[in-house]
Amino acid sequence: MHLYLYFRLHPRHLVIKLLLILAFLSPLFIRLSDHYLSPFLSFLISFSALFWMGFLLYFIIFDLILRPFTKRLSFSLGMAILFSLYSYYETLKPEVIYLTITSSKIPQETSPFRILQISDLHLGPVMGLDKIDIVKKAVQRFKPQLIVSTGDLVDGNMDNKADLKFALKTIDAPYGKIAIVGNHEYYRGIEKALTFTEDAGFKVLRGDIYEIENFLVIAGLDDDDCRYFKRCKGPLDEKVFLKEVPKGKFVILLKHKPRVNPSAYGLFDLMLSGHTHGGLYYPVGKWLLKYFFDLEYPGLHTLTQGGYLLVSKGLGTGGPPMRFLTPPDLVIIELRTGKESSLPVLQVLSDQL
Repeated sequence: MHLYLYFRLHPRHLVIKLLLILAFLSPLFIRLSDHYLSPFLSFLISFSALFWMGFLLYFIIFDLILRPFTKRLSFSLGMAILFSLYSYYETLKPEVIYLTITSSKIPQETSPFRILQISDLHLGPVMGLDKIDIVKKAVQRFKPQLIVSTGDLVDGNMDNKADLKFALKTIDAPYGKIAIVGNHEYYRGIEKALTFTEDAGFKVLRGDIYEIENFLVIAGLDDDDCRYFKRCKGPLDEKVFLKEVPKGKFVILLKHKPRVNPSAYGLFDLMLSGHTHGGLYYPVGKWLLKYFFDLEYPGLHTLTQGGYLLVSKGLGTGGPPMRFLTPPDLVIIELRTGKESSLPVLQVLSDQL
């Protein structure tokens, strides 16, 4: 992208050339600042570098579109600035996805049972206390009995992120907090990511099963990126894994990436995933969802044999702090006793947090 900008600008001044070189090296500066500098300085450097990358992506897209009609850069720059500012603004306006499921597996005495799903916070040099504050408001507003995190909770060097750890630890629910790992937990060291997550009060499931009140089973799979680091734990195939799950209970499968083996249909009632961020940039992201995950859209999907898949767009971003027509979200799942013939009800609530 920087090479495109260089040839488009044809810079003559040495200062501009040096600035372009620094911008090209910005991913390295993010890594170094996250490791060696204070959280505040790391945030300033990382946010600036990532915002620049998002801006540059918009600039190239608009320049390629407008170049046949005008040679002036001002139009492409203006559109890139406007879209970058709006896309950042959208990251600050989370939705609440409220899903109500009726099942005879839910006892009358525990109905309704509410679960808060958080996903893809990407806590690190850029995503921080503001995202945790959203989770805290959701807990206060909806009072879930259980909190589950479906991966990519952390994204960076967590050695100097004690403030984030303690802020997460203050958030709790009657039946606790459960987490699985995503791909980003592996990128900067799975052991440090696990330590941070567990110290923040989460029980981490990696090929494990967690039962609640003899009616609910939470089954958590490891992320398949573990294969690249040779750190996998438990089976990665949900069919093999779910064979060991007790029958007759409401089974929720936690899996970071929204891919499911069709032969596992009927072995779980609800699968919760994240990872995709809803595609981030519409309409390109819509095509990517279809190509990589065979999904037409994020949200709720009906599977055969009575199961459902819910894909969260997540709260954070793993790259530029930008979204376009794919606002962040967190999910409330309300389990009620009743007949399975009742279809799930999904509501999208805005301005709730």
